[in-house]
Amino acid sequence: MSVASKDVPPLNSSAESWSTASASYAERVGRMCQHAADHLVQEADTIHAFSTHDSYVLDVGTGAGAVPESIIKSFPGVRILATDIAPGMVEAVDKNHLPDVSTRVTDASQMNNVSGLGVDATFSHAFSTFMIMFTLEPINVISEMQRVLRPGGVIGLALWGEVIGPNNLWEEACQMLDPTYRLPSPFADPNAWRTPHEAENALREVGFKDIHTEVYKVPFEFEDTASYLRFWYGAKNPVSDRFKDSFKGDQEEAKKALEMVLKERYNDATSIVAETILAIGRK
Repeated sequence: MSVASKDVPPLNSSAESWSTASASYAERVGRMCQHAADHLVQEADTIHAFSTHDSYVLDVGTGAGAVPESIIKSFPGVRILATDIAPGMVEAVDKNHLPDVSTRVTDASQMNNVSGLGVDATFSHAFSTFMIMFTLEPINVISEMQRVLRPGGVIGLALWGEVIGPNNLWEEACQMLDPTYRLPSPFADPNAWRTPHEAENALREVGFKDIHTEVYKVPFEFEDTASYLRFWYGAKNPVSDRFKDSFKGDQEEAKKALEMVLKERYNDATSIVAETILAIGRK
């Protein structure tokens, strides 16, 4: 293991850390998540159509509210319960005053202890976008989602894939200074699901059927290198902070290398792309 990346503390994935990152998350990462959520919601509708008189949607780990935004845009009038462990994320969604959306601060792994979520077969659809991999027992989260879905209800997951633009370009930059540097896992669980096969197996394990998975690439949009550097060094995102801490060399030199990578390999930060894994199944 590289001297640059050993002795890295575990990912700080607490509610407080994500609350602190909520503003910058909504501005940049949330926009990237929105692309995946839009596609995921449309795919879910083809399996079990959204209905204003019958549908009730659960969004687990709502973040910046990508799933509610997508549903409201295409299927106005559908009721949605958006949950997140981070109060700051929930507050950010509340500030948007989205119609037919209620919110709740909830630990996704303990939904059976929460009023309303302790009742089986409540929801027509259950989504979780880019949250599962930050839990230590993701199988328990999708088991809870399966429990609260009605018979025939649809689950939709979005996961980060094996190529995540911001992560990979940081590794490229650091390896210019230390070729032995290796990026630590961006997730709470280093064995988090990151392939369509892993996502399908997990859904099948808890009883879902008619499973469809795909790799879906989304842009990470920035105007130029300067705007990316402001995000990377000012976002207070637990993942990017862990990456920066993992490099034990000169941080100013790392910043210069990152700027070079962005300009020379990513078209002045305008061509950063992330792979997502989208998975849908039926109860």
